[in-house]
Amino acid sequence: MSQLLVIDGVSVRRDIDGRYCLNDLHRAAVASGANDRTKEPAKFLSSPQTLELLNELTVTQDLGIDPVQSIRGGATQGTYVCKELVYSYAMWISPTFHLKVIRTFDKVVSSPEPALSAAADKMQAGVILLGFMQRSLNLSNSSVLGACQKLQEAVGLPNLAPQYAIDSPADAVDGSSRPTQSLSALLKTHKIAMTAAQAYQQLVKLGVVEQKERRSRSGSNGVKRFWALTAKGCMYGKNITSPANPRETQPHFFESRFADLLRLLDTVH
Repeated sequence: MSQLLVIDGVSVRRDIDGRYCLNDLHRAAVASGANDRTKEPAKFLSSPQTLELLNELTVTQDLGIDPVQSIRGGATQGTYVCKELVYSYAMWISPTFHLKVIRTFDKVVSSPEPALSAAADKMQAGVILLGFMQRSLNLSNSSVLGACQKLQEAVGLPNLAPQYAIDSPADAVDGSSRPTQSLSALLKTHKIAMTAAQAYQQLVKLGVVEQKERRSRSGSNGVKRFWALTAKGCMYGKNITSPANPRETQPHFFESRFADLLRLLDTVH
């Protein structure tokens, strides 16, 4: 990664291989006056000139990476392209935008700012990591918000994040947060003669929770295990960051859905 690239106030993201987000470039082009529909990235990538350039880059040039890479889902979603395709796209937009992109790249290269570069690298690495954790751990909105607030503080950005997030069942439509408790607390409140450990084993069979692993010196054979709600489980609760360790999740269950969860437990024998 290198310095953060900003064109007409639009930040252009980069992936871990240094490719630039074509969707962000499109937003910058539109901000510069380009037509939103006729100049969209898909039309550029399917044009004969671009296909010829792609063939040249793929067959005769040794870039070491694919010139085009798409990322689906998460905070880094988009189509990322190599620098050569950035210039080609800018030229396809207009001579004015082409010149603007060239001058922006020249300014970044000729006037490096180490502090800004380090902050941009940290920010992008944090966004990529956060997107991965959100997908793999089914983190709640409030946990993601908390991580975003810590990330912006770490890189010295102003506090732009909202102060709260909505945590509700995956199928909820009322837009309101729902109170939650730990499984052991809810079992005790409802006077259920079952330990949390026993309930978790039943919930595994139902596909509501799953056990995750992380490396740990204090864990058994160097591995520490912890519980996390699955995508299905997000109908009944949310994953919060464990107070015992920020690298683990802890399921919390919606009080309003606990009766439904108990009925599921009754069906498992």
